[in-house]
This record gives sequence, C-alpha cells and structure tokens, in this order.
Amino acid sequence: MGEIYGESPHPWTLVIGKPQSSSEQGLFDSLPGTVVRRDDPAGIKTVRQKDFDVAIVFGDAPHLDYKLMVIQIGGIGVLETIRSTNFVARMQGAPLGHSQLLSIESENIPDGISIEQQRALAENVSKQQPHILLRRVTGTAWDEKGINPLIREKDGEICCGWWSRGAQGDAERWWFPAYSPDLSSWRSAIYSRWNSILPDAFPDEAEDWARSPEWMTAREEVSFRALVEHQKETEIIYTSRKSEEQELQNQLQAVHSEIDSTTRLLLTAQGKPLVSSVISALMKFGFTVIDSDDDKENGAYLLEDLKVIYGEWVSLVEVRGYAKGAKTSDFQRIERAVRHYEREHSRVPNGRWYVVNHNIKAPPSSRPTVLAGATDDIEVFAEEHGLVVDTRDLFKLLKRVEDGSLSPDSVRAHLMGSTGVLNPSAVLEAHDSETVR
Repeated sequence: MGEIYGESPHPWTLVIGKPQSSSEQGLFDSLPGTVVRRDDPAGIKTVRQKDFDVAIVFGDAPHLDYKLMVIQIGGIGVLETIRSTNFVARMQGAPLGHSQLLSIESENIPDGISIEQQRALAENVSKQQPHILLRRVTGTAWDEKGINPLIREKDGEICCGWWSRGAQGDAERWWFPAYSPDLSSWRSAIYSRWNSILPDAFPDEAEDWARSPEWMTAREEVSFRALVEHQKETEIIYTSRKSEEQELQNQLQAVHSEIDSTTRLLLTAQGKPLVSSVISALMKFGFTVIDSDDDKENGAYLLEDLKVIYGEWVSLVEVRGYAKGAKTSDFQRIERAVRHYEREHSRVPNGRWYVVNHNIKAPPSSRPTVLAGATDDIEVFAEEHGLVVDTRDLFKLLKRVEDGSLSPDSVRAHLMGSTGVLNPSAVLEAHDSETVR
C-alpha cells in the first residue's frame, strides 16, 4: 500500500453536538489524537464514519457506524439495534425513573475511577428527577440483557451503563446522564480500557502526557489555544455555510416545484396540462393564442386545439402527448380542422402545426427523433405549410428566450417560416451569426 495522505494521530474522534456543562467541556478539551467536530448531528453526513475510532456524543445521537466506540452524554438515552447470535433488540432510554436510592455497580466501573468519582456520578443521577432508565426492548417485552450497569436504582432499573454494540466487533457504547461530573476522568479510564481491546486505535495516553494542556509550557499553550480558536472559528464558518447551503437548497426545491407544475409540463404532460403549457410558451414568443376548446360554442365539434395568431397570420395547432411515439394519423385531424376553417373564412390558414410530447416515459435526452421513419408523410404535411414541433425543442427555445440569449421575435419568425420538422438549431445559428456581425 502507498503512502496514506492525511494520516494523523489516533484515536480519530468524531464529536457530535455541543458540550452543555463545564464537565462536558473538560471532556472535549481532554480528547487526545485527532478530533473532528460537528455541532449539528446532521453534519456527520459530511464525514466518513468508518475513518473514525470513536464518537463522543453530546445529546441525542444520529445513527452511528457499528464499528465505532461511543461515549454519549445526555439525550433521551439510546435507541439502536443490538444484534447478536441470540437476539435482535433495541437499547432505549424512553422510560423514566424517580428513585433516589441508587446502587453503584463497582464490578463494571473501569480502572482509574475512584470511589469518590463513582459516588459523584450516583449523586448526579439522584438529583435528576425523573432520570432516564436503560432497557433492552424486544417487541413489547423488555429486560436488561446485555447492559452492564454503572448505576442502578435500588430495585434494579439501570440509570447509567454500557454494552457491546453487537456481533460485528468489539465496539462498546457508554451512556452517561447529562451534567455528569468529572467526565474527562471517565473518558480517560474508558480509553485505557479500550487500549487493551484496540491498542492501535487507542494508544496509551501515559505516553503522551506532555501534550496535555496541564503539562504544556506557556509557549506551547499559546500555540495550542490558537489552534483551538482556529478550530472554533472554522466550525462557526462551516455551520454558517451549511445553513446558507440549506437555504439555497430550499430555494432550488421551490423553483423545481414551480417549474414542474408549469414549464416542465412541456416534457411530462398530456391532455389539458400539456395544452396549457404550450399556450404559455407560444405567448412568450409574442403570439396571440386562442384555446379552441374555450372558444367553441356549446355542442360544437372540436377540430383543432389552438389557433395561433400574429397579425393577419394564423396557424391551426393540434397538441398531443403520447407515452410512446407520435402518430401521423393526427395529420388527418389537422386537415379536417383546416377544411372547416377554409369554409368559415374563405381562405386556408397560413400554417398548420402538430405539437407533440412523445415517449414521455423516457428521459427527454433518450427519446427518439419525432416521427422517425415517417419522412414521406412529413414531406406531404410540409407541402401544405405543415410544421411538426417536438415539445423538447419548444422547451429549449423557451429557455433561451427566458435567459435573454434569444429574442422572442427571432423565435416567432422562425416558427412562422418553418415547415417539415422544426429545427431549433437553425434559429440559434441565425442568432449567433447576427451577433457576430
């Protein structure tokens, strides 16, 4: 294996949440090795949990990788699935206890924690009324299997403890109530225990005592504090930028939703929603558009979907949406509409358009050419001033008009002067050529 870039001293610690007491801050300040902090639990999405050795959690915890050692302070307890060969259960802290008569389970206390520190932890639990209880829950039943208590109520309910996180390795999870005292000492004792389990991940802290703030010189402490302040500033900037990013995400989602219900219907809709989106697009090109369904008399037979007008120029428009390919049989419907228009107005319309959203179940970029293989039918249609418009091309032209890179006049003129199958690149090339001159 080659050189590992970015390697730094172990343990690699992921800190989630903010310390809420001087004891919790002391725990944070005592952390050895490499520390990455995410005040917002959602921030762990920006790290790769498998890179870390341990998670220190202040408050409620998100889902954590099962290889991680965990120390959690406060929150509503723990809710995570514990797997072994015999059971699948959940450890949780939802139930509450009230007893002030507590038992210290010394056999589960790590080496290095004095009797006074054990009693201080019990005193903190006693003062919290009510306090959280830890249970293993299977279905609707509960027991204490797998939990190693540090502090119990007199009748046996567990107030503080630790357990193996399952059959996937040696990972452990230790849970302490909020405001537990002297947490830096508990952390040091737990790390010493973990040194015997994972010595590479949790090296002996005694070998690195010269790097603890207590035994730094004044010059070292200045540099250390400068680093700590820089990390705090970095976290503030990160939090601010993440907040701004979320706001931009919300704005983008709002725009997506608006466009999905309007312009993007050109690519997704059939029936009346598609007709409405085509009307909106053509009006932005400067046409007057009449919805023939709204214009017809009661009981009258609907021939065309739209009349598109610019001055004295008129085109009859059939709008169709298909899950599969477009149909040349729709040309006959347009022809009937033209003959009806000719009888009423003593002249044929200037144009006849077939606007179609086809193969709508496929992404637009994957759809075939409109009416591919129907060259002869298209040529006959074009001879009568017929134009086939793929709504994908209508969408592209509309986008260029809305961003200001094409004028509505140029698009309108191109549509009025085109026959056969609309070629949007022609209007784009003409526009680019004008721009160069």
